[in-house]
Amino acid sequence: MDPRSPDPDHPAARSPVPRGRAAHGVARRRGRTWGTAVLGLVLAATAALPAACASSSDDAGEAPAERVTVTLPVPPTTVTLLDPGAEPRGELAYQFAHGTESEHLVTARSTIAQVLGGDPEQDFSRPEVTLPLTARIGASNAMGQNVTLTVGAATSPDENTRSALDDAPGSEATLRISPSGAVHELTLSPSPQSNDTAREALEHAMFQTVYGVGVMPSEPVGPGARWLIEQPIESATDIVQSTTVTLLERTGNRIVLDVSVNQQPSLEYFDTPGAGRLLVDTFSSNGSGRITIDLAQPLPISGQVEVRGEQQYSDPATGFTLQQTTGMALTWSQP
Repeated sequence: MDPRSPDPDHPAARSPVPRGRAAHGVARRRGRTWGTAVLGLVLAATAALPAACASSSDDAGEAPAERVTVTLPVPPTTVTLLDPGAEPRGELAYQFAHGTESEHLVTARSTIAQVLGGDPEQDFSRPEVTLPLTARIGASNAMGQNVTLTVGAATSPDENTRSALDDAPGSEATLRISPSGAVHELTLSPSPQSNDTAREALEHAMFQTVYGVGVMPSEPVGPGARWLIEQPIESATDIVQSTTVTLLERTGNRIVLDVSVNQQPSLEYFDTPGAGRLLVDTFSSNGSGRITIDLAQPLPISGQVEVRGEQQYSDPATGFTLQQTTGMALTWSQP
């Protein structure tokens, strides 16, 4: 539930949650339930915690809350080399050293505004969240390297979210990362004290990080090289995110990448629980950014990617429309 919408009859509270991802915006009009998933972004525009992560009752006399862990599959990426770039060329592969640690700051924000028919615009945006993360390199196997991200003193400009994040330190996310940088698995383990508001904010930020712009081609590349990363986004409808990456410069293990993002639905419609089929009338979602990566560290050390979009859906039976404007921004830095 959106922390600013505690009423269980509020549209955001009644949203379906397809495949464990967030769905936002439900309204009733002409006797028909409407729903739409947040169709977002470079690292998934928004995400809410699966039911398995929901906190238990706080009634007095109950045993202290235990840490709950849930593992989410991450859709696979496909990388196609478009241009190998100039000489000299070399392979771009992450080289993690077991037991090493690095410090990162990740700031995530997403916006979504909806207009249902002729109703006033509704805002279902999520508060911005900044997470201090300690990345620790663990053991490896055939699937890749284990990387554990431990949350420090997270913060937000939104007062309710900021207060909820007071109990977030110690929350963890574990990634399984291949040498190319592709994430195969995400395991979330919020601190036992975290309430639902904190858990949703944490997962939202964490899940964005796995829709990677930092996946490398297997072929040797040089300055000016370009490659295409394609990855499905799990939501109420099938969306494919296509990211074109350009290698601007390389100095040792440090590389600077320019990224251009485009998202498109795979189908001309999508089905929502209890709402039936909606047609995709128009869909645009594009973005860009620049990031700096140290191939010895699992997260970018600096940079930003921002994606914005506009969509319109309609009921084929009634012609009733839903218009949506979305935005996502993810910023990386180091303290």
